Amino acid sequence: MSQLKDFVIDAQHSGLGDTLRMPAGEDLQAFQASLLARMAARAADSLPGRRLAVCIGAHACLIALDQAGEILPLRQQQLTHVPSTRPWFRGLLNIRGNLIGVADLAAMAGAALLPAGSDSHVLVMASSLVPQCGLLVSQVHGLRDISEMSRISNNDEIENDLHGVIGRYKDKGGMVWAELDLARLSQDPEFLQVGR
Repeated sequence: MSQLKDFVIDAQHSGLGDTLRMPAGEDLQAFQASLLARMAARAADSLPGRRLAVCIGAHACLIALDQAGEILPLRQQQLTHVPSTRPWFRGLLNIRGNLIGVADLAAMAGAALLPAGSDSHVLVMASSLVPQCGLLVSQVHGLRDISEMSRISNNDEIENDLHGVIGRYKDKGGMVWAELDLARLSQDPEFLQVGR
């Protein structure tokens, strides 16, 4: 369990309510490079069970690291609205000259739109996934080890609110997590149909 501390973004606060905090005086690219370097250093012995933990509205979600690209705070970015799209398609984000569509999975599942303010983040899918897009997330919680959780259901056993859920897990504290498969989500016909 001591290895997890190296991966938690804010190791002093590991509760579910904590959000991503960038060290003072460090720019975003340097912070991301530092985080990726630490993750790569332990990849051989720890990656199979590790998942990125985020909240999408009321849903606590786990995402495989090879499917996650980068996490961007919206405080320095601006979403550009696209007319004639579904309400859950929140707009386009210009990331270093690349336009990335941003989806709100919670709203797609019927919940209210997530706030897209300075406390929000966008999880950009890995570049290996096509089409590459981003998901609006309300909180980022670092990494969790799925091998330390109990599987409580398969995707087919219950009706899921969120698209892309492949299983549900309960951690030692009783928190329920939905595991998202971003590769499956990126091929979901409803997810790909952003126009009205």
